[in-house]
Amino acid sequence: MDIETGLDNLLQGRFDAALTEFEGCRQQPGAEKLCELTRACAEISAYAAALAEGDLSARPPQKHRNLASHLESLHAKLRRLARQLMLFSAGYPMPAVDDLGELSEGLNYLIHQAQTCKKQVEHDQNHDVETGLMNRKAFVRGLREALQMQPGKYGVLFSCGLDNLKYVNDTHGYDCGDLYISKVVEALRMCENESVLLARTAGNEFAVYAHGFDNEESAMRFAQDNRKTLLNTTIDLPSEIVRIRASLGVAVYPSDAMTGDVLMNYASHAMFEVQNFNRGTLMRFNPEIYRAKANILSRQERLDELLEGQLIRFAFQPIVSLKDGSIYGYEALMRSTTPHFASPLDMLQLAEAQSKLPQLEHLTFRMIFDWMDKHLASLGRKKIFFNAISAQYLDVNELRSLHPCYEEISQNMVFEIIETATSEDGLARKIRELRAEVAAFIAIDDFGCAHSNALRLLNISPEILKIDSFFIRSIHKAPASKREFLSNILVYCRSKGILTVAEGVETHEELASVIALGFDLAQGFYLARPNFTLQDLTAEQIDEISVLASAFGASSD
Repeated sequence: MDIETGLDNLLQGRFDAALTEFEGCRQQPGAEKLCELTRACAEISAYAAALAEGDLSARPPQKHRNLASHLESLHAKLRRLARQLMLFSAGYPMPAVDDLGELSEGLNYLIHQAQTCKKQVEHDQNHDVETGLMNRKAFVRGLREALQMQPGKYGVLFSCGLDNLKYVNDTHGYDCGDLYISKVVEALRMCENESVLLARTAGNEFAVYAHGFDNEESAMRFAQDNRKTLLNTTIDLPSEIVRIRASLGVAVYPSDAMTGDVLMNYASHAMFEVQNFNRGTLMRFNPEIYRAKANILSRQERLDELLEGQLIRFAFQPIVSLKDGSIYGYEALMRSTTPHFASPLDMLQLAEAQSKLPQLEHLTFRMIFDWMDKHLASLGRKKIFFNAISAQYLDVNELRSLHPCYEEISQNMVFEIIETATSEDGLARKIRELRAEVAAFIAIDDFGCAHSNALRLLNISPEILKIDSFFIRSIHKAPASKREFLSNILVYCRSKGILTVAEGVETHEELASVIALGFDLAQGFYLARPNFTLQDLTAEQIDEISVLASAFGASSD
């Protein structure tokens, strides 16, 4: 629905179609008046048509006398015309009075009224009501036309954001704010000529475009001069004199952009940069800053899409028993189903930067619980290891909210406490409360790095300890001190009944060394890479582990 289509229908006598268009645009200025005018035209037209057909019982419209005295006069003339037609049809001579001509004048008046309304509506659609300047839509359209007329000349567009308008409104009231805006418009109009376009693009934002410069330096000088004029303007308010303070962003045609839409976007971007980092100055559009910001915004949008669309799935990496090569469990590793994130760490870092880590963790917990519910029967006694980013979901009430079968699912879960989780006392309390309610296992992940240290091991006393890959990498070449450290940890864990996992096993030598040291379980690319389906080791791999376990005297229980 739009006003312009309605006006075209009205001028062509399609009153029903015109009324439909106007009623669909009631929120726009002048729409209600146009509806009233259309109804009047329709009724008068129907009345005139009835008279032309000789229907002398037709009555003039009564609802629209408020339009103008012309309508009252027109009604009387129509009645007189009807009587004259009746007398003429009876053989009496036709009077010399040109009532048909006067009827035509009345209809012309209505048409003139409609055309006046159309012009007013078109003006309102393209201009800011308060200042009379072009609005953003009309400005961009005028900008395109200017570039087409003189494509070989330079142009400059600057977006101007008023920095202290809010202060004036809050301190002195909106009347003073209106005065402030009128002074801004006066200052901007000082640069106005036939090659300059002015617009109010938002409540406290204005735009100026000037075209026809011979070089970039002249174009930039125009922007600098107008900034000086603007910032030297003062407003006398009741209790103080306020100087206009504004931040300006500038883009030059054709150096920065070749089209009006892009030029406008670039100037606005430069203005926002000034307002964020150096208010009250002028900044030329910088493509490097723009690309960096655009990449950030794009990645933020991709993260929102991931969270809203639940665009993640899980890859499963086997955790293998070093006694006989059987599968003890699988670590569920989050993966994006879109190509926008290079790794899970990439997702986590962006989510943390955007304060959306809780939403991401909730999504992953809910999805892994849904997956577990569907695969419990096939898992048997195998465990699913899953990272708890924070301690929030180490809570029975939270788990209950995730899935109605949380108790059965938790029996196959191993909640991995990652090294970023902090607050040791609170973490230990949560784990004690969780163990009192459900049969889930707790594992400390990446032991030996950052927060995953000996203090956490003592406080939590986990069922499983995962030794970080830093200690496993090239363990067969490691100095005696490193191997002694691992041996002491393993002795402590065996005495407490804690299973140990060697993370990041990538070679045969590393596998042999961790078996020799007495690790219970191992995980790494040498054994199996993460896969979207649950996988077992090959017969050859099982034989390899069995041979090594026998060679180093591992228990066969």
